[in-house]
Amino acid sequence: MRARTRDTGALLAALGSILCFGSTPVFLRAFIHDLDSWTVNGLRYTVGALFWLPFVVVFLRDAQSHSRVRPRHGVWKSALVPALVNTLGQIAWAAAPYYLEANTIGFVYKMNFFFTILFGVLFIREERPVVKDPWFLAGTAVCIAGVVAMFVQNLHAGGARSAVGMAILLASTVLSGAYAVCVRQFMAGYPARLSFGVISLYTAGSLLVLMFAVGDYGAVRSFPVSLWPVLVLSAITGIAFAHVLFYRAIQGLGAIVSTGLQMSTPFVTLLGATVFLSERLTFLQSVGGVLVVAGGFMLVLAQSHLRPQGRLLR
Repeated sequence: MRARTRDTGALLAALGSILCFGSTPVFLRAFIHDLDSWTVNGLRYTVGALFWLPFVVVFLRDAQSHSRVRPRHGVWKSALVPALVNTLGQIAWAAAPYYLEANTIGFVYKMNFFFTILFGVLFIREERPVVKDPWFLAGTAVCIAGVVAMFVQNLHAGGARSAVGMAILLASTVLSGAYAVCVRQFMAGYPARLSFGVISLYTAGSLLVLMFAVGDYGAVRSFPVSLWPVLVLSAITGIAFAHVLFYRAIQGLGAIVSTGLQMSTPFVTLLGATVFLSERLTFLQSVGGVLVVAGGFMLVLAQSHLRPQGRLLR
C-alpha cells in the first residue's frame, strides 16, 4: 500500500510538472504588451527564488541533518557555472514570446532534450555510446525536420522578425541542454531543492541587475493590477514548482518514464494558447510540432538503452 501511495504521488507530481512547464509560454505571452522581457525576467525569477529562500537558509543552518552531502557552504561556489548558464538561457527564454506565438515556443523548446544529450556526449565520457544507438540518430533527424518545418512556416508568416525569434528560441534550447549537463557536473551530491534554490538566487540577482540596467522597469507603475496575480502565479508554477515536481516524479517513476511524459507539455501549451490567446497552429506547424515531440520520444528511448533510469539528465 505504501509503494502504491508513493507511485500515486509521483504520478501526480509528473502531471503537475507537465501543467507547470506547459503553461509557462502562455503566461509569458500575456505580459508582452505591458512589460519588456528584462523586467518580466527580473520580477518572475525574484518571486521564484524568494519562494525557495527559506528552504536554503534552513538547510544550510542544519549541518547535522545533511552530513552525508558535500560541504554545505561549497554549494555557493559549485552553483556559479550552472547559474551563469541558466541566466543566459532565461534571457533567451523570456525574449522568445516577443517574437513567436506560445505554440511554436512550446513545441520547438522540446529540442532542449536533444541538446542535453549532445552536451553530455561532448563533455561526459559515459554518455558517448548513445550516438551509436539507431534511436538517437532517428530521433535527431526527426527533431531537426520538425524544427525546420516550424521555422519555414514562421519565416513565411512573420518574415525576418520570426527568423530572429526562432534563433532566440533555439539559443534558449541550446543553453537549457548545457544547463542540465552543468547541474550534473557541478551539483552532484547536493539535494535538488538546495541546488535549485541556490541557482535560483544567483539567477534572480543577475536578472534583477539586468532589469535595472537595460530594462524598462518604470513600466511596472502602469502594469495592470489584474495581471499581478498572473505574474506571481507564473513565477510560482513555472519556476518554483515545475522543476521540484519533476524531480519528485523521477524519484517515484524513474527518469525515463518521467522524461517521456514531459514530451506531452507542448500539447498543454497548445490547449492554453488556443483557449486564452486564440492562437492556432497551421498545418505545417502542426506537422513540425508532432515531429519534434516524436523525435523527443526517440531520444528518450535511446537514453533508456544507455543507463539506469536514475541517471537520466534533465
